[in-house]
Amino acid sequence: MLINLYSPFAQKFIFTNGDFNYPDRNQNYIFAQVPYHRARKNLIKLILGKIPEWRGKYSSKWLDKNLTENFDIIISFIYSPCALLFGTWISQKKKCKHIIHIADHCDFFLQPKYLEAIKTADSLLVISNRMKALYEKHSQRKDIKVFHNIPDDRCFPDQALDSIDDSRMFSKSAPFRLIFIGGLYEYLHKSSIEDIISSVAALHDQGIPIEMDIYGARYPESFLDKEIKLKGITHYGVVMPLDSKYEIMENADAFVIPSSFDPTLNNDYQYSFPSKLTELLSTAKPVIYYGSSDTSIHEFLNQIGSSVTVTKRSVNLLNEALINLIDNYPARKLDAEKISRMIRKDYDMKTTRRAFGSHLTHINS
Repeated sequence: MLINLYSPFAQKFIFTNGDFNYPDRNQNYIFAQVPYHRARKNLIKLILGKIPEWRGKYSSKWLDKNLTENFDIIISFIYSPCALLFGTWISQKKKCKHIIHIADHCDFFLQPKYLEAIKTADSLLVISNRMKALYEKHSQRKDIKVFHNIPDDRCFPDQALDSIDDSRMFSKSAPFRLIFIGGLYEYLHKSSIEDIISSVAALHDQGIPIEMDIYGARYPESFLDKEIKLKGITHYGVVMPLDSKYEIMENADAFVIPSSFDPTLNNDYQYSFPSKLTELLSTAKPVIYYGSSDTSIHEFLNQIGSSVTVTKRSVNLLNEALINLIDNYPARKLDAEKISRMIRKDYDMKTTRRAFGSHLTHINS
């Protein structure tokens, strides 16, 4: 979710994924499992208002009990058809404007039932220019705007960039530390992340001072079971508390962004990119992209001038890129500092929030 973008404006957050249903969550976050289990026994729960949805039907009792306030606008930040229709229904019941913000594209969205909701929404937002072009074609809308995640000010270096020491030397006792941070999803990262892990482990075995730290849950839990046991690889699991990610970022030497080379998996994900992308680029640390060239990630990195991209699936090319990065770290660090300046200039939190607020005002007028 684009917390940095939404948080100044939202009164309530409804989330539909049980993976994020933590017991100590903020009271402004309401859990609504959509879709709910389809078993016939759950119909009575729907009638009593104990669950929000069952087999495509929604509970007004659940809504009245859990969302008592009146709202001017409902924003549906969506990655599934179920969330799209649920948000549309809430906006209709609350008699308010509806903004659809597409996080991840899926071909279901282009089916008539879902495309009609997209066409009739009061506003359509997307997170990449590639996604914008796709939905302009299929929805015939000419008012689509691009808003993606913006980096928190804490992502940027504490020191002035001109004063950062780029002359670090790596050794076995102080190895080059490559970081992946975020959820690892088989349907997004398979046929990419395995190569990265294998490359780091092989270089580590050869005596090259490199290690990889992986932060985030794996979906499914069995994904990468063998790979994370290799020497030089450490999987730390979910980052908690969430604010500890800033310390992780500060201690990293570089970050890696994997994107699947599998054309079937890439079919949908080519239109999206990780919510942490601008956060990583703001750190003034090199970012390595390993994935296909026909993605929104690669387009964005080309736009801002990423220092390291490997767009052909090859462990040998990946090895060369990592060795080159270690051997020429001062130069690649200077490239990363230029990118950090660009991110601060073009994706400043205050400026982007102002633009988003103006859009909300326009839609509500």
